[in-house]
Amino acid sequence: MRIAAALLAALIGAAPAWAENRAVIVGNADYRSAPDLAGSDTVALGNTLRVAGFTTQQGVDLAAGPLRRLIESLVRADPAPGARIVALNGRFLNDGTETWFMGADAEEPGRLGVGMQGVPLSLVMRLMAGGDPGAVLVLGTDGQRMPHRPGLENGIGPLAPPRGVWVVTGSPEAGARAMGRLAGGASLVQAMAADPALQLVPGGARDPVLAPRRKVPDPQAADRDAWAEASTADGMRAYQDYLARFPRGLYAAPARERLAQIRRAPAAQSADRHVWARAVAEDSAAGYVAYLQDFPAGRFARVARLRLAELRPVRPGPDLSPAAAAEQALNLAPAERAAIQRRLSQLGGQPGPADGVFGQRTRAAITDWQRRNGLAATGHLTRSQVRMLATQVERLQADAAARDRAWWRQTGAQGDPEGLRAYLDRYPDGLHAETARRRLSGGQPDPAAAPAGDEATWRWVGRQGSAAAYETYLDRFPAGAHAAQARQRLATLRAGIEAARREESALGLTPSARRLIEDRLRLAGMQPGAVDGEFTEETRAALRRYQEARNLRVTGYLTQQTVSGLLADGPR
Repeated sequence: MRIAAALLAALIGAAPAWAENRAVIVGNADYRSAPDLAGSDTVALGNTLRVAGFTTQQGVDLAAGPLRRLIESLVRADPAPGARIVALNGRFLNDGTETWFMGADAEEPGRLGVGMQGVPLSLVMRLMAGGDPGAVLVLGTDGQRMPHRPGLENGIGPLAPPRGVWVVTGSPEAGARAMGRLAGGASLVQAMAADPALQLVPGGARDPVLAPRRKVPDPQAADRDAWAEASTADGMRAYQDYLARFPRGLYAAPARERLAQIRRAPAAQSADRHVWARAVAEDSAAGYVAYLQDFPAGRFARVARLRLAELRPVRPGPDLSPAAAAEQALNLAPAERAAIQRRLSQLGGQPGPADGVFGQRTRAAITDWQRRNGLAATGHLTRSQVRMLATQVERLQADAAARDRAWWRQTGAQGDPEGLRAYLDRYPDGLHAETARRRLSGGQPDPAAAPAGDEATWRWVGRQGSAAAYETYLDRFPAGAHAAQARQRLATLRAGIEAARREESALGLTPSARRLIEDRLRLAGMQPGAVDGEFTEETRAALRRYQEARNLRVTGYLTQQTVSGLLADGPR
């Protein structure tokens, strides 16, 4: 989409001479799982903005990770903000209240995952607000649809631009026609009359008259642009490239200082982990290549090369067995491989460290597990075997949790020091270990500890209202005065839990979405255990604690209501 220099000159004409006018241009035309978008001229638009004096960041066909990093260039420190321009051409999804600009790697997102595969326009507009004399957001798309899960709709939903931000929507071609009128000094609304498909979203500002003004070229624009690119990438190679081009540039001193920080061991390790985390979240060949370019001998270089080989698979040759080829076709992510290694360990195998690399020890553990389960001992997994591993571990964890609760009822639930110590001796990291230690150290009695006596216990059960509480009553009083009612209520609760389990399954949570949920539980103080994408019994207990604290249906599974609460409680 070509924006006339008249618009840009008018925007920056009233800004102070020292203000930095910033622009971000994205043209996502080649989507992995959606129709291509025509008419997006990102290069021409970027050149127009640079000529007009804007420090310009641009990208074509950006995945979600690089897209977010590009948008972040709007929030670099700026004591005297100038004008702001953001042009986003591509695919949009909305849920009726929020609209997301989708990364080129988006694959059938749902309401939970859409925020990880795109950028919310409400955030983009907030980052643009404060530009002086104003900011323009241009959204270009067409009527074609991209696949998504229930709860989302294609296109741009309702928008509420903040004061000082103008939002224009339409096709890239329609926008180009409107900019032609702007060059003649027309107002934005008058220019938009060139094509009925263009719309000015109400609410952000009054209709500006954009009179053409002559802009004095900035002789240091290339230096500013190069620094903007380097500081956005924030990597060793980026700062080295900047200094190679501008050894005495405006930002040479901060570039050398940041380079020195990165080279120091602790900072280098932190940068290594940070870049690796971005590569894993993006999980694309480009992301792993970028990591290896910055850290060719990094801590995760070997795993990055292995994953890169998986993302660029070779056709099965004569040396690749059918079983190996079938496993290769699964395209298991490093996180999925690490989860398989943990499950093998939980089932008594010895696969080595859970590093996502299937070496000799992991292959031997897979072979041993296959033999024990009467399967063909190939050392390579099929999709059904991956599910079988997960099911076996879930049953094992459920059995272990049941034994844990039974031993607690026999020992620690009584409240005496001897019983609490007996519980901790067997389950030092058990479901009730924290409660036991708190009570042994003289803390307040656990309010969840059931009292003695049929009637007193039944009153306690009514206050708890959980399946575990009804199980406790029936264990103590199988023929009690309220046993029939307890069994009926327990059956109802179990049916609700099963419905919640199915609702969670229908969400189709990816490993990255599971890690997000675990992190939100951690931030909420619910102690979910390791943030690794594995929903263990520890995670389920944290979910139950969260649901109880928020007065939600207590199931230990992710219902849509629980997901909405976690996302609302999370960091903004």
